[in-house]
Amino acid sequence: MTGASHVGASHVIVGGGLAGGLAALALADEGRGARVTLVESGAGLGGDGEHTWSCHESDLDADARGLVVPLVAHRWPRQIVRFPGRARQLDIGYLTITRERFARVVRERLERAGARLLFGASAVDVSDRRIRLADGRVLEGAVVLDARGPDRRARGACGFQKFVGLEVELEDDGPWDVPVVMDASVDQRDGFRFVYVLPFSRRRVLVEDTVYAEDGLVDAGAFERRVHAYVEAHGARVARVLRREMGILPLPLADEPGGGALAIGYRGGFFHGVTGYSLADAARVARAVARCETLEHTSRALAALGQARAGQRAFQRLLARLLFRALPPPARWTALARFYRLPDATIARFYASRSTAFDRARVLVGRPPAGLAWRRLLGAAREAA
Repeated sequence: MTGASHVGASHVIVGGGLAGGLAALALADEGRGARVTLVESGAGLGGDGEHTWSCHESDLDADARGLVVPLVAHRWPRQIVRFPGRARQLDIGYLTITRERFARVVRERLERAGARLLFGASAVDVSDRRIRLADGRVLEGAVVLDARGPDRRARGACGFQKFVGLEVELEDDGPWDVPVVMDASVDQRDGFRFVYVLPFSRRRVLVEDTVYAEDGLVDAGAFERRVHAYVEAHGARVARVLRREMGILPLPLADEPGGGALAIGYRGGFFHGVTGYSLADAARVARAVARCETLEHTSRALAALGQARAGQRAFQRLLARLLFRALPPPARWTALARFYRLPDATIARFYASRSTAFDRARVLVGRPPAGLAWRRLLGAAREAA
């Protein structure tokens, strides 16, 4: 079929991961699913490999909530953070979507809506109105959305959040009943390190070892050994490993445009600049593009969303610079420990990219974290400006 062209789709979405799947789902909700073509290089929805996507319940506005909640596999009413000598419970709900549920629910709803799903199809050229696949086929649409995830070709200064997670079955009930979204009481190495725990049940737990570092290199074996050691240190024993997941998320330290033709999701810059969370942004973007009829209308809507969060993005970029450039690696955890002394509402607004001017002042003003001199702070601020 080299050179064959498929014409007639209102939307061609490249990438069937979180952002692309939600965009297709939102279009189906608007009654336009029959004219959607979703192109995914892997064998199914959810992208390559195993994934979970999470967010704080307060990250979602009412519009995004309606899109996300049917996909949620697990919800907890609170969460915990830990630092050396200190732990804190946050009374903020936490939601998780598993790849299995995402793939099943989104596929069922898109197929009912009449969407065209192409799996095992790699795009080699993507523009505003057409894409060319590796097998030579050309797909055209009124709007092409590039949702292929993080662009691995770093276009500017960035740090990396990298993690390896194991979903394990325990021999007996474990000690976790709510998420530990950040346990930084562990040994610090490479940069800022913490362990993330999602207890799907008392015996089925996802444990991720996470590091904020200057490079995107991952020794998966070393990360997995640390996960096993963490589980054992908490008095639990792994009966078997159910699945593995790995992520390498670039965190830009300077402003840069998204790549691709009308890029959405992580590729389009729609993610939290410090935490890497992208679920709430993906849902908001999906709702916005689904209400647009033309390429021009969609482009304006995406630009408006980007402009609306420009101040939040600049603030997050500054904090990322402070973390990666102003603090020495062994001391980076102190910045987060200081942040988590703030009120729940301030923390929730930060995660939701809705920090007020007063919130930003509370984060930045006061005695700097250990290891951060005012000279370095001011230098990082000038670079981020």
